[in-house]
Amino acid sequence: MSMSSSAVFSTDVLLHSGHDASPRRIRGPAPWRECPDGQIRGGNRQTRMPAGSSSIRVAVLALEACVASSVAGPLDVFAMANRLSRDQGGGEPFTTELVAPLAGPVRSFHGLMLGAARVPAPTERFDVVIIPALVGDLEQCVAKRSTTDWLAGQHTRGAKLAAVCAGAFLLAEAGLLEGREATTHWGLARDFATRYPRVALKPELLLVDHGDVLTTGGITACMDLCLHLVAKQVSAELAALCARMLLVEPGRRFLAPDAVHATPRDHGDTAVLRAQEWLEAHLSEPVTLAGAAGAASLGERTLLRRFRKATGDTPLDYVQRLRIEAARRLLETTPRTVEDISQSVGYADTTSFRRRFKARTGLSPGSYRKRFALR
Repeated sequence: MSMSSSAVFSTDVLLHSGHDASPRRIRGPAPWRECPDGQIRGGNRQTRMPAGSSSIRVAVLALEACVASSVAGPLDVFAMANRLSRDQGGGEPFTTELVAPLAGPVRSFHGLMLGAARVPAPTERFDVVIIPALVGDLEQCVAKRSTTDWLAGQHTRGAKLAAVCAGAFLLAEAGLLEGREATTHWGLARDFATRYPRVALKPELLLVDHGDVLTTGGITACMDLCLHLVAKQVSAELAALCARMLLVEPGRRFLAPDAVHATPRDHGDTAVLRAQEWLEAHLSEPVTLAGAAGAASLGERTLLRRFRKATGDTPLDYVQRLRIEAARRLLETTPRTVEDISQSVGYADTTSFRRRFKARTGLSPGSYRKRFALR
């Protein structure tokens, strides 16, 4: 684009206090967002980096089988932040660089060759390291100790490590997510939870930020991740300007509508499968662990242990998830009232349904319908 940012954006927005504290589990109000009235909630008034300030060094890691857009996307977001800050009379807040573990071009998942990546010195320190999404043999990816050791070294030297999608596996392999919440792609949730049981996985979340390590739940979430970093490292208003220029919805925190838990049925435990089928058939009724155990011909404690091992859920958590998914489909495809949908998926108390629905999707049932109803 050749036009200046001032020709595109109105920057005379009002700012309000309320920037949430760090470290944090991002669930609920975003630390910055642009509201329908044009106001920016959270953050500060700064739209540029003061000239002469030291820039933030960002390394975007190029790895074999990475998703090319999760490499190029971050580079574009930080370049846009630099452009907008410069157009406002400030300095460029970010210095970005493509780096790789080995010299030479890197083949992405698509087959696109990523060139011009530099191999950093072992003791070199960056302020932020972006780990891309990966597709393919994750076992092979995480087995490369040189990469995970380098990430651990960057963390020790004070870098923020930000993983896109399956890049979270590398953070977990480096031991940086133990005892902490994290997110990754919902389709990888079961494998991740099995491999890293000491990580509190939240695949329904788009982004989890602990200050020093960040994880995201999908490939395109690399844009949300980088806008979030712009907001934290420079200002909420600059992030909002970038979002407007890039046509990215600011402040997303939950994955919807299609990013849901896969329902594991290929686990090989026929007794658990019988319990799953019984729970699904009785979704709109009150269900008990005893009922599911009876259908599986198992004791309650045995079912609880085997069900969790096979699916990653307890039987009652499994029912809650299926009920919310059924409600989502009804909100997307029918004009039925929220009260009617609540009853049909097994919630006698509509208030309880609304609370559980928002906890899982990040939206009230009414807001969800407005955004995702098929028209």
